[in-house]
Amino acid sequence: MRVLFTPLPSRTHLYHQAPLIWAFRTAGHDVRVASQPSLTPTTLGMGLPAVEVGEGFDFMGAMVELRNGNSFSPAKLEAMSQEERRRLRDERFGPVVGLATRMAPDLMTFAERWRPDLIVTDPILMAAPLVGAALGIPLVRKIWGPDIIYGHPLQGQPFDGTERDAWPTGLTELFDRYGAEVRNDYPLRTVDPWPTSLKQFGRPDGRVHERYIPYNGAGTVPEWVVEPPARPRVCVTWGTTNSVLGGDPALLPRVVGALTPLDIELVVAVSPADRAHLGELPDNMRVAENLPINLLLPHCAAIVNQGGAGSVLTAAHLGVPQVLVPETAETPMISLAFAGGGSATVLEAATVDADTVASAVTAACRDDAIRQAARKIRDEIAEMPSPAEVVHTLTDLVAR
Repeated sequence: MRVLFTPLPSRTHLYHQAPLIWAFRTAGHDVRVASQPSLTPTTLGMGLPAVEVGEGFDFMGAMVELRNGNSFSPAKLEAMSQEERRRLRDERFGPVVGLATRMAPDLMTFAERWRPDLIVTDPILMAAPLVGAALGIPLVRKIWGPDIIYGHPLQGQPFDGTERDAWPTGLTELFDRYGAEVRNDYPLRTVDPWPTSLKQFGRPDGRVHERYIPYNGAGTVPEWVVEPPARPRVCVTWGTTNSVLGGDPALLPRVVGALTPLDIELVVAVSPADRAHLGELPDNMRVAENLPINLLLPHCAAIVNQGGAGSVLTAAHLGVPQVLVPETAETPMISLAFAGGGSATVLEAATVDADTVASAVTAACRDDAIRQAARKIRDEIAEMPSPAEVVHTLTDLVAR
């Protein structure tokens, strides 16, 4: 079978798809990964065949511009006319529609020639449902965490005929251009890694549950990582998206500074850009630049992170208690959805102080209830269907 994967042009989104891609290849299926050229080096570095589509559109740049220029607040919605609401909707979907518009011609051309039997897509990449609709190719969504965008266009909701009024104008125009019907139900299934015991979004039917397998990129394992630490080892990691979307650069140093007085081994796993904000290092702190956290966490007592799905689910897979300090993008919703399981504490980024951070991390390292909750979620994840089992489910779906 030929399977076309279409990740968002972000390496972390490709990382989320990687175990399922490898499972398809191991089962003997032919796979291609289609995304913008910016993702090609990461794709090739993972040993995967890349198809370059949609060159010339800066999706993350458009997201930053939208975030910086967005003064909208829910309180203003009541006073808006219908026309103003439509304009706001179109503005907020601008980067997503722009990416779909730029990728659609190249993706359509490739799919017409290669003729995949199945498309597995990131739910934000709306050119994939268009191609699937126009060419009659089965489509599956691969989400990366809780289904927080269910209810947006093309997310597998039942068709009710109101899509044209609800979709952003540029998206309906794009579908009209290719003669594809405007409807939400093109995705046949949603491959979902989120543990069912945690807060859910969307609707439960149409789910194909998949065990989360951590992949945070390639890296060399330092000798100290596999040595059991003499003191509780605490990882602090900061998502790359946060820096791109304009998070407070003082937040990471503030969190690290709160933890240095504790009797712990502190490991800060960050990018070189975030390392520059830390200054001089105390004796009990180690910086691990570009070290995949799945290599680091097995000997960690706790992790502090910003609530990105990759960090949250990697720690959950390994049963590590978490302290979440969400700030940008979807991290607040992911954090609140995860914290309900009892294995994580969510702190307010704008007001967090040293005592609050230190107290939360101390509890994560020592509180038996928190640690038991983390083990419970770890065990739940371990019992979910493997990517190999998901491959069997999806191939059966295509055969039917």
